[in-house]
Amino acid sequence: MKVLIADDNHFYRCALEATLREWGYEVTAVADGEAAWAVLESDAAPRIAVLDWMMPKADGVEVCRRLRAMPRPEPTYVIILTSRDGKASAAEALEGGADDYVTKPFDRGELAARLRVGRRIVTLQTSETVVYSFARAVDGKSPFTRGHSERVKGYALALASRLGLSGADQELLRRGAILHDIGKIAVPDAILNKAGPLTPDEMAVIREHPVQGVRMIEPIESVRDVIPLVRWHHERVDGTGYPDGLAGEKIPLLVRVLAVADVYDALSSDRPYRASLPTDVSLSILRKDAVGGGLDPELVEEFCALPMHRLNTIGVGAVMQPHERTPGTMRMKAAPV
Repeated sequence: MKVLIADDNHFYRCALEATLREWGYEVTAVADGEAAWAVLESDAAPRIAVLDWMMPKADGVEVCRRLRAMPRPEPTYVIILTSRDGKASAAEALEGGADDYVTKPFDRGELAARLRVGRRIVTLQTSETVVYSFARAVDGKSPFTRGHSERVKGYALALASRLGLSGADQELLRRGAILHDIGKIAVPDAILNKAGPLTPDEMAVIREHPVQGVRMIEPIESVRDVIPLVRWHHERVDGTGYPDGLAGEKIPLLVRVLAVADVYDALSSDRPYRASLPTDVSLSILRKDAVGGGLDPELVEEFCALPMHRLNTIGVGAVMQPHERTPGTMRMKAAPV
């Protein structure tokens, strides 16, 4: 793993570099804050940085503040290294955006342990980024799935806001909506884009995508809390959904919210087997689906009470141009695939 060392003290810089190379790290060493910033703002920035607090041109905490002001999906883990001691100094470094703090002269065992913590965290960040990248790849697999997860997220959050759900629940719903169809990465494009009716075997492949999605995210602790949303978003209130046949309130509230948003987007956007349906028609079908035992009736009514212009704003770009549609027979379903 790449590590940046920034320290204007030649002795400490060389000692740190030799120690980290001994431990197997790939090290870049610089002598001042501006040189450190030049490395950290690049696209190839190291995943861990050990920055001396007191350096010429820019101190370590200032470099850290700049770094935290630059949004990145995989931010560098920063350890501030300084001869300053005391709780106030540690708090100042952490408030400046540092992730950890080590005093000089550094203890090899302590530094090694803190670097291991940093490695675990950046590895977790990398794994999570890969998962979200797969989710974006699903949306890009087909013109008929493009933007689906983002729109579902928008509809789900609009409903959650109307219901007065907590910020924590809305954040969980946001992440779950983005990842809910990640298992479709394993579904062949020929099935996703098929204009005619699916065969029983093809439908069986489709119905596996919630379980496949869970298998993809289960090893990553930071996204395990969205597993119910990924696994159960095709469950039905009457118990005839998949993969587990849950019924009624055994389906968690956030999953039922997500299901409403998912079905609405399937209706109001183009599919291989039909063009998008107008908003009023989509809402009417939602109500029929709820009466038929698919969706939560109370949540559907709350969703239908959302301002139509808000739904249309979320759905902007959902409808493709006529020449982009794949002609084919109608393959109507009670719920989306």
